[in-house]
Amino acid sequence: MPITAVHDYTGRGEAGSSALRVLPQGEFVDPTGEPDRGSFSDLVKTFAADVNDLQFRSGDAIDSLVTGEATDVHQVMVAVEQAGIAMDLMLAIRNKVLEGYQELIRMQV
Repeated sequence: MPITAVHDYTGRGEAGSSALRVLPQGEFVDPTGEPDRGSFSDLVKTFAADVNDLQFRSGDAIDSLVTGEATDVHQVMVAVEQAGIAMDLMLAIRNKVLEGYQELIRMQV
C-alpha cells in the first residue's frame, strides 16, 4: 500500500494535495518537492498518534450523542467508522511488519 493511502487515513489533508511520495533512496517528499529526512519510526509514531486522536474524537462524539449535545447521528457514525478504519489499517501494517521481521529471523546466514 502506498504511503499516500496511510497519509490520507490520518486525516491530515485532502488526497493529492498533501500526499507523500517516496524517492528511490527511501526519502519522503512533500508536495512542495523538498525531501523530508524523517525516519520510518517518526512516520509510525505520527500515524499512531493520529489513530489515537481519531479514537478520542470518536469517543467524544459518542459521549456527546449520549448526553444529547449532538443531534446528527451520521456525524457520530462517520467519526466511529474513521477511527475503526484507521485502527484496522494500523493493525494490518503492524502485522505486515512483524511478518517481515519474522521472515528475516528465519533466514539462514
